[in-house]
Amino acid sequence: MFKRVQELNKKDFDRAYLNYLAVFALIAIPLFTWLFGTRESPLDYTLSMIGNKLGYRINFITWGISIGLLLTFFLLRLYVLNSFRNQRARRLLVWSLIFLFLTVLIPAVEHLPILRKIHAIAAVAFGLSLCASLYMFIRFLRSINEKVSIRSMWFLLTVVFGSILLFFLYGNTGVFELFFFFSITLFLFILSKWVLRE
Repeated sequence: MFKRVQELNKKDFDRAYLNYLAVFALIAIPLFTWLFGTRESPLDYTLSMIGNKLGYRINFITWGISIGLLLTFFLLRLYVLNSFRNQRARRLLVWSLIFLFLTVLIPAVEHLPILRKIHAIAAVAFGLSLCASLYMFIRFLRSINEKVSIRSMWFLLTVVFGSILLFFLYGNTGVFELFFFFSITLFLFILSKWVLRE
């Protein structure tokens, strides 16, 4: 899988229907997250709690797999269309997908503390891998357009530290998770407009 990802090039994404899929991804990621995350109060429960404790496990798995695939597709397309060939960044993107899959597949329940801990580690690893991959792409943009690179870096920092701030303000609830997925989608939309316009 890693080898195939490394070999992707512009002609692989030179299809009209993939442009429509990219637009669909930007709509579906926040929409699916909102629909799942508000099945119960996000002020009281994280997405994981809704999925594992409140009887929505299949929905949680479906949400995580679909969101992971859409995020990975959108970013890979963005990387390839901008001739960003950094192997480490692409591997980190694939690892973020794997970690998200693990997060939704591994149950996080009280009577399985080891699995609960692994679930939590996978969730953190997902966010770190995704943001690290994006960070490398933004640094690459400096060679193309320094102004876009600086604005993008500030936007990414807003996503990350905004999520962390909400975690400390509201605790371990769905508020910071909803903010992360909504803001990262907005960031990707604006970033794609900035870089594909160059």
